[in-house]
Amino acid sequence: MFRFMKAGTSIPFRPATLRNLACTILIATGSPALAQDYGEWRALTEEEDKARIGDTAAESIDPSTIEADFDGDSRTDTALIAVRKADGTRDLIVDLGRSVHVLIRSEERGMSVDPEAGLGLAKPRRWDTICGKALRKLQGGLCESERYPASVTLKLPGILYIENGLTQLYYWDRKKKAFESVVLVN
Repeated sequence: MFRFMKAGTSIPFRPATLRNLACTILIATGSPALAQDYGEWRALTEEEDKARIGDTAAESIDPSTIEADFDGDSRTDTALIAVRKADGTRDLIVDLGRSVHVLIRSEERGMSVDPEAGLGLAKPRRWDTICGKALRKLQGGLCESERYPASVTLKLPGILYIENGLTQLYYWDRKKKAFESVVLVN
């Protein structure tokens, strides 16, 4: 309900009103303080992203951040190449809103995120892996010994991690409630 006040009447001070006003101003001005919190990670800065793509035209480079409903909960999730705050190392993470999943945690002697790597959105459909029909013979015994799938069929969008000579597909496994991955090109 609205109450009309006489001219010259002061509005009583209420901390909640002031807090709501401050939040409205911050939202309206697009303050970076309201940036997404990824726990021990942060998104690439504009300068870091420019260094990642180098002299290549931005429209021909795979992005460092993509969004889709990766886990099927009807909410938009964010996959991104993020910087670990503790040491500046890049990792591949997915923010599902309620939790952050680490897909690639860079380590000295393990897999690491390439400084020029990018991401792509894998649409729901059938995807051939490195053990698909055309590539199976080139992989030697890997396909049989590891029981590597010849293909995977996505029912939800997936994440393509793309670096020089490698494309890896990450997709949500509803039964395991975790991401699985397969190599598409190596």
